[in-house]
Parts: sequence; structure tokens; C-alpha cells
Amino acid sequence: MQTGGQQQAAAAIKAQRALAVRRRAPRVRPVEHVAEEEPQVAIVLGFEALASDAVAVDRPENIDAALLARVQPKKVICPMIGEDYDALIVATHLRALNFAGTLVVVAPELPNPRMVEREIRNQAGGLRVSVVIKP
Repeated sequence: MQTGGQQQAAAAIKAQRALAVRRRAPRVRPVEHVAEEEPQVAIVLGFEALASDAVAVDRPENIDAALLARVQPKKVICPMIGEDYDALIVATHLRALNFAGTLVVVAPELPNPRMVEREIRNQAGGLRVSVVIKP
């Protein structure tokens, strides 16, 4: 059996719940806008540029501040190991140029590609790095 105080407390809780339900505004789903995507311009290092919005470069030294300013790439794509450079050299070079995009490293089959990403990112001062496995 409930006492008068318990009955009042139970009634107060029910009233608060009822008010809480009434206070909620109906959920409005945001209107999905179909925005035109910006072109994903890339600088491709050590590969042939097959896409029309990609710029092919043969050596990391050929990527300079003027090229980055002119092309404004979202990505730089390079092999993990080139003939006389590797992805770490490219990453530190891009970091020195204040590249704000993503370095995409094309690698052979690796046991732990995320570990390679972390290592390159740490050595290059936080540059965004993505390792993709070449089939």
C-alpha cells in the first residue's frame, strides 16, 4: 500500500513524462541536396595518368609549391617503393610543401597495411595517408 507522499510522487513523475513527450518537436528530416561534386584532381607519381583530371609526374622533386597551387590536387598517388624513392620520401616532401590533401600509397600485398599508414603518417608529421593494395 502506498502512502500519500508516494502517490503524489508517482503522479508527479507521470505528469513529467507526459510533459516531456509533449515538449518534443517532431523530427524533420533534412532535405538532401544534390550538389555537384568538385573534381577530384590528383597528382600521379610513378604511374601513367589515365584520368583526364590527373597530372603525371615522374619524380618527387618535380612536385613543388607552384604545381600544388596550380593544380590544387586532393590526392597524390605514389607507389610504396619506386626506383629511387619510396612513399616516406614523398610524404616528407609533401609535408614540407604544406600539402593538405591525402597521400595514396599503392602497395603490394601487405600483412598489415594500416601499420604502414600509421608509420608514414607519423614520420611525415600527420599527413593524411591511405594505403591501397594493388591486386
